[in-house]
Amino acid sequence: MQWLRMASIVLLWASGCRMTVAAEAGNALVLNHLDRTGWPETLASQTNVDTASRAEVLMFGKALLASEALDESGLEQRLGVSHVQLKSVRHVRDNLWDRLLVTYRHASQDCDGQPFCPRVRSVADLRQLSAAFTGDISPEHALWASKSLDLHGRVLDEQLRVAVLQP
Repeated sequence: MQWLRMASIVLLWASGCRMTVAAEAGNALVLNHLDRTGWPETLASQTNVDTASRAEVLMFGKALLASEALDESGLEQRLGVSHVQLKSVRHVRDNLWDRLLVTYRHASQDCDGQPFCPRVRSVADLRQLSAAFTGDISPEHALWASKSLDLHGRVLDEQLRVAVLQP
């Protein structure tokens, strides 16, 4: 099962990288920081990888929720495009929520008593958990949370921009 968890995590990040590369070259800053999110703990064990994965999923969910709060003109401004095809954007968002749920579930197996471990049964549960998530359990985690939310917001913007430009 560990390989399945890692595959889900890699798939989530790979899709973000693929979409980022496919987007405008002027946003290379996103790629430059994908490996520097500042997670405050070592990733030397599967338990630590799973904890970091759950936290990253929740932060990406938080960025996704923030994008859903924007109306059409807000999205156009944020993405720097003249027209937003909401159907394409909704499709990308729905797929992202599904992938986040799968990844979170895989990283949540046998995590009782570990940080960021509430069980989720559905996308609705994951959305609620993401909305309430702060990652603020220590000063180091709070710094990570701020950087992570910014990073995931930029990666998400690139994915949505690709959905708009190449529906």
